[in-house]
Parts: sequence; structure tokens; C-alpha cells
Amino acid sequence: MIDNIRLIGLDLDGTLLHNDKHISDYTRDTIAKAANQGVVVLPATGRPVNGIPKEVFTIPGIRYALGSNGASIMDMKTGEELYSCRIPLEEALKLIDLLLPWPVIIEVYQDGNGYTERASLAESLERLKGTPIYEYVKSTRVPVDHLRDFIASSQKPVEKLNLIIRDTSLRPKIREALSAFPFIAVTSSVTDNLEINDRRADKGSSLLALGRILGIRQQEIMAFGDSENDYAMIKAAGFGVAMGNAAAEIKRIARYITGTNEEDGVAAAIERFVLKS
Repeated sequence: MIDNIRLIGLDLDGTLLHNDKHISDYTRDTIAKAANQGVVVLPATGRPVNGIPKEVFTIPGIRYALGSNGASIMDMKTGEELYSCRIPLEEALKLIDLLLPWPVIIEVYQDGNGYTERASLAESLERLKGTPIYEYVKSTRVPVDHLRDFIASSQKPVEKLNLIIRDTSLRPKIREALSAFPFIAVTSSVTDNLEINDRRADKGSSLLALGRILGIRQQEIMAFGDSENDYAMIKAAGFGVAMGNAAAEIKRIARYITGTNEEDGVAAAIERFVLKS
């Protein structure tokens, strides 16, 4: 038996979305039923907020969005940012300086958008051609001439740095180099990336923060995820659910393992544990 669920945190890629990056009618209808019962359903993603598929917000009842691994929570109805935890600009520039010599594409998330150099974006799109994520990257990345100069001139803190690693054998070494920076947290969502946030920013902390804002207790929160950047959210939630396609480390800490994203595992678990007959 679990507590009455009032807030659900939903990872997107590998969780809510099918592999073609769309939501099934079954899952859409199930989420809408939960929202109609008063449950707050929160997209919780490593993407910047503006990279959340528009079809997510066509589901009745979805109002809030957690972006950049918890660096920001937005009220999409009012445009108000309810919670933020960003990397200070000076520290972000130090990270960029460290990373520039490595064989990586650097994307910087700021104010809900993703910025990268023009040549890097062209390279990414060439690599992703023919894949479901091609259109997402094409439509959500803002190309700039010189990324470091652009970020420095913005005079704003940074939500997240996303690294696409050209030679994945170097990922452990890059991660080790980043360990010299105590103010950051490093996670990953796919095999060729690393994601850098402020050490206080993660999906779990932000999910609980929204709960406090809305007067929802930890034990009334459910969360779904599949990869490393979901770990903190699955662990923090009163009822953490791992997808059937989740990494082993996520399945180990979850209270329940549902079907895969292709099997509409999100909808199946919501039907079983949340919806009232």
C-alpha cells in the first residue's frame, strides 16, 4: 500500500516518450485522468524547458515543467520561474576553459534554451541524421559564433553544460578532470554524453522543492525514470518507479519496476497505483 499520490515527476526520454519521441494515446489519456483527479504531473527532464515537446503540454492538466536536470522549474501558465539552482557565470566559464581542449561538443543551457557553436551544431545534426532526436536538436539549439564569448557577454548564470563526447573511451577521463570542481554535479543520460549542473541541482531536490511550494509531502510524490540523471529523483520520491528499460542502478533503488517506455510503463503504473476507481 502506498500513500495517496499527489505529485508525479516524469522523465521524458526513455520514460514518458516512446523511442520515436512521441506519447501514445493510452499514456496521454492515463495522465489526463490522473490530472483530472487533482494529481500534479511534472515533466522532469535534462532538456532545457524550451526543448520539452509541445505535445507534452497538450495533455490536460500539465502546468509545471522541470528543466535542465532541476536547474529550473517553470509555471508554464504564468511564465514564472518557481525554483532555480544555476552554475554561477564565473564557474561556468572555468568549466568551458577546461573542456575546450577535449574532443567534445559543448552545449550550454541558459534561460530555457540550448546554445552551441555553429560548426558544432552542424556536426551534431550530421551525426543524428535519420534518428528520432534529429528534429529536437535542430529546433532547440541556438547557434552562436563563439560559445565562450557569448556566455561571458550574457552576464547570466548557467543552467547546465551538456557534453557530447566524440570519443566515448575518453568519458571516464573527462569525468575525472571534472572532479576537480567541487561546485558541480556530473551525471549522464546516454552513452556519449555528460551533464554538468550546480552540485545542489538535481531532479530529486527540485521535485521536493516543488512539493514544498505546493504543500505536497515527500511520501505523496511518485517519480519515473530510466537513467543516471534520474537517480536523485527516484531516490527522493516517496514512490520511485524504474522503467523496464532502466539502468541497473535505477532499478536497484526503485520501489517498483514497470514496463518499458515502448510498453507504456508510465501509464501502467499510474493506473495501478494512482487512479481511483
